[in-house]
Amino acid sequence: MAEPPFRLVVIADSTSFTDDVGPKLPGDKALYPNVLAARIEAAMERPVAVNVLARAGTDVREAWRLVAKDRHAQFEVLMCADAVVLGIGSIDHAPAGIPAVVETMIPFLRPEGVRRFVRKNLYGAHPFLVRATGGRFTHTAPGEFARLYDAVLFQVRALARGAAGVTLGPTSHRSRYYGHGHPTLGAREAMQREIAERHGFPFVSAWDIVEPYADRLNPDGIHWPHVAHQEVAEVLADRLIAQLRNEEPRPEPPSF
Repeated sequence: MAEPPFRLVVIADSTSFTDDVGPKLPGDKALYPNVLAARIEAAMERPVAVNVLARAGTDVREAWRLVAKDRHAQFEVLMCADAVVLGIGSIDHAPAGIPAVVETMIPFLRPEGVRRFVRKNLYGAHPFLVRATGGRFTHTAPGEFARLYDAVLFQVRALARGAAGVTLGPTSHRSRYYGHGHPTLGAREAMQREIAERHGFPFVSAWDIVEPYADRLNPDGIHWPHVAHQEVAEVLADRLIAQLRNEEPRPEPPSF
């Protein structure tokens, strides 16, 4: 019988499916999950099937709902995984001029004219509010992020037992919407790294790789050119392949 394909799972946000032009189809070979899959396939000499679980604006709370509540993600994706990449946190650490709970309520406003009016004016005010507060406030409060990120990593370890794993840190921006600043990034990235490594997941700093290409970002000032996708994938591949070859330890399943 033919050997089953190697199962790579990527839990991420829009950085996993958007380049410097815009969103791409899942099979686009320039996106970092597909570059990563090709590297693993070449290294392990085994076909790779990649599953990307991602949505624009995925935050840690949504990731927690995915791994704790979505039965497909839990039992048909993660439990079959040979390797997992967790690439969330960017929106959580982004400067916020509007509380996340307000943004969450906007789609429920009625009638449609009121909803459009509120959305247009709040989004228009966002960069001014970020600058007025010095960018100190973020989409997700640090304590809440730490609690949920810890829970997500524990759940991934519990479901993808024995799989190789790596975490991808938050990206930053060159965006007017976020006030052209990101003063909390360093501290928040350090916190995320500490939690990931405590769970046995190597941590890859996305912004360290992407920043040299900041003048080539998407017009939104957030999403990466192909060369950045390539370099992110190469670093992720090095960490995963080392685990698959037993050169580095894998995240250990929790004991119950």
